[in-house]
Amino acid sequence: MAPDDTPSPVSAEEFAARCAALKVGKRLALAVSGGRDSMALVRLAAEYAQKAGAELFAFTVDHGLRPASAGEAAQAAAWCQALGLSHETLVWRGDKPAAGVQEAARAARYFLLARAAAAVGADVLMTGHSADDQAETVFMRLARGAGPRGLSAMDDEIAIAAGAGPAVRLARPLLAFSRARLTATVKALGQPFVDDPSNDDPGFERIRTRALLAALEQNGSMTAAALTRAAARMRDGAARLKRAEEEAFSSLGGCFYRWGGASLDLQAVAARAPEAPRGLARRLVHAVSGEVHAPDRDAAGAALEGALNTGAATLGGALVRVWRGKVWFLREPAALLGRAGIAPRPSLALAPGAAALWDGRFIIEAASADLAVKALDGAARETPEPRLGLFGGPPEGLAAAPGIFRAGALIATPASLSVNASGVFMRPLAAERFAGKIIRYR
Repeated sequence: MAPDDTPSPVSAEEFAARCAALKVGKRLALAVSGGRDSMALVRLAAEYAQKAGAELFAFTVDHGLRPASAGEAAQAAAWCQALGLSHETLVWRGDKPAAGVQEAARAARYFLLARAAAAVGADVLMTGHSADDQAETVFMRLARGAGPRGLSAMDDEIAIAAGAGPAVRLARPLLAFSRARLTATVKALGQPFVDDPSNDDPGFERIRTRALLAALEQNGSMTAAALTRAAARMRDGAARLKRAEEEAFSSLGGCFYRWGGASLDLQAVAARAPEAPRGLARRLVHAVSGEVHAPDRDAAGAALEGALNTGAATLGGALVRVWRGKVWFLREPAALLGRAGIAPRPSLALAPGAAALWDGRFIIEAASADLAVKALDGAARETPEPRLGLFGGPPEGLAAAPGIFRAGALIATPASLSVNASGVFMRPLAAERFAGKIIRYR
């Protein structure tokens, strides 16, 4: 929805209708930055909660990237508490990266918010994203040549998790409303808000995009409303592509394995050549790699075609290999075991009773102490039957599978490979990552 000539505040009825459509439940967590959009969310949600008998929990993330951030978080807390809301400030601690700090800050923000929302048992975590945010996202992705998935931009709701934690629904109830209407809302209510100075910093891509879109809208070349309509249409197209890829996975004999890999029937895939299922390959590479981002669709198609022609190809932390009548999608062992210029990934100590996310591919929980997880590698070759007798996949898949070690001795492998799990629970995430219904932040 584009900003109106005379923008009107978002009404309580409009917000309640959005909450009903999203089925938000009775325990609502709010992401509150203190900016105009998030304060509009706070005020609208507070009125909604009072009428609907819902409970609100407000959370502000202090990234610690600017000297004023702690004060701004304290101000957001004071505004929330003045409305009778429970509020907690979540601090991003530790060293900050020298490069890619905005992406790292976003991941940290959602990790902290997902963990906090799960801790209070929230039915949903709400954010203040507006229609203008949606339009800006579409425009930035269009500039990068994105396809239907990228151009569909933000969904009304997704599921996120903090590492191995439980999934939390993230809803965007303000996505249908313009920033102008949200500004009108806080002004009509006399609600102060914080103006982040980074919103005027042309060093950020989104700020440059915002200024460009304002100019294009002013001269009638492009509107935010047109971009958000395009996103909705692209979302329908992306959903159809996703269903087609999942049907292709089934028709090509697709299978996921408890040790973290996936396979397709070689003869069925070869029969599709030269039309390699590029979108399916992209999703399978992402599913087994454990990496944060999925590769380019064309690059994934090229990797699949390369494997069909030469027997193997690597891409995005994954190995695509033809072996014994199947096309295998595996974690690339070198990504864990080390290669030129990259050190091996260290073992991960397991705390008793606490779930851990390992390599982005497994949720692992151990009942006892003094255990660590690392890639099997040589331990797989040295371990006798029957512990590994049920494997049956390429040796690279076993090398990159998780092993649980105590004092250097292997005591457990993924459940289908081990006759004695030794009090260790391991859940592979390849199928979850392929489905794309949960984003796990680390």
